[in-house]
Amino acid sequence: MINTLRLNLRPFRDDDLHQVSEILGDPNVMAFSDDGALDHTACCEWLYRAKQTTTDHGLPLMLAICLKPDERLIGYGKLANDPHRVIECEAELGFRLAHDCWGRGIATEAAQAMVAHATCLPGTKRIVAIVDPNNQQSVRVLQKIGMTYERDVMFEGYDYPDHRFGLELAAAAH
Repeated sequence: MINTLRLNLRPFRDDDLHQVSEILGDPNVMAFSDDGALDHTACCEWLYRAKQTTTDHGLPLMLAICLKPDERLIGYGKLANDPHRVIECEAELGFRLAHDCWGRGIATEAAQAMVAHATCLPGTKRIVAIVDPNNQQSVRVLQKIGMTYERDVMFEGYDYPDHRFGLELAAAAH
């Protein structure tokens, strides 16, 4: 669906379960997730939901990030429009990568591709990302793709606020 120099971003398939389980079951990868590492049942449910997202210019969109040329699934990128987290003209960017792929610019490449795709989504004018401020690797990715800190966001049950970053799509198109 989306191709970059090193990556193919495509819809999820049933045969992705093993790789999804390896990634989302890794405590390092899931360190900043509300639920922590996922067990097999939770990964099955996650994959089912990921496959239900739209693949035609709409939201939500969840894509498998695969390395070229062997098509190894190494993570996911998402654009979502949860009304509890964003307003009508916004899409929320999210991404997660296998631990062995960190520090290679892959998350930045995938995030840039997702933002470029968002420019094609009708009615989407801004991209936002909500991140734990202690997740410095993700914060750096957001900054590299041009997103800037907007404000703190406090969710129910949290001990401290997350940081909200934003990017106007008109600025991203240039």
